[in-house]
Amino acid sequence: MSKIIIALDSSDAEENITTAQQLKDQVDGFKINHLLLGHTSIIKSFADELFIDCKLWDTPNTVKKVMQRIVDLGATMATVSTLNSLEVFEELQDFRNKIKLLGVTYLTSWNGEDLLSIVHQNAPLLWRENIDRVRPYGFAGMICSPKDLQTVNPLAPQMIKVCPGIGTNSGQSRTTTPQQAKELGADYLVIGRTVTESADPIKTVIEIKESL
Repeated sequence: MSKIIIALDSSDAEENITTAQQLKDQVDGFKINHLLLGHTSIIKSFADELFIDCKLWDTPNTVKKVMQRIVDLGATMATVSTLNSLEVFEELQDFRNKIKLLGVTYLTSWNGEDLLSIVHQNAPLLWRENIDRVRPYGFAGMICSPKDLQTVNPLAPQMIKVCPGIGTNSGQSRTTTPQQAKELGADYLVIGRTVTESADPIKTVIEIKESL
């Protein structure tokens, strides 16, 4: 069964906390970004998984210091750009047994043209090279659109696949339904406005779970 993580992306901290409190008995975890770092303790109390999504990309010393802060905040999952230097990944090995390190490469907001213009690679080559870059350093998984799973799964069968791009949110280019994502092999479904902006978030989550 794919696990469900709700993305708390509102700019209103109190709104995010209210949403997390409403859904705490229905989901497996919550994803937050930079805007909610001051509220991690209360959100962490609502679910098993606290996913801090900062997509770290910086110097080795800076990434290590920020990751230590993320671990100290009680996060269980965190994203790191696979475009970092290998020295960054060396520094992160100290955390491989403390948190699920997740490589992020090909954003779900990008389409194929974006990918070529930004990294000058097609998707299969990008995935192969970037999975190979982080695998030796204890990364637990990869962030990927469900539409990339047919490529990613054979390249990284032992890594978990954490999939945003679930639903029809604006700003996302490569999306699927929750059912399609599960069938394609997603381990975690990261769902945002499809739930948080629905008229009845609890009912929406229950319906998604029943469909899985």
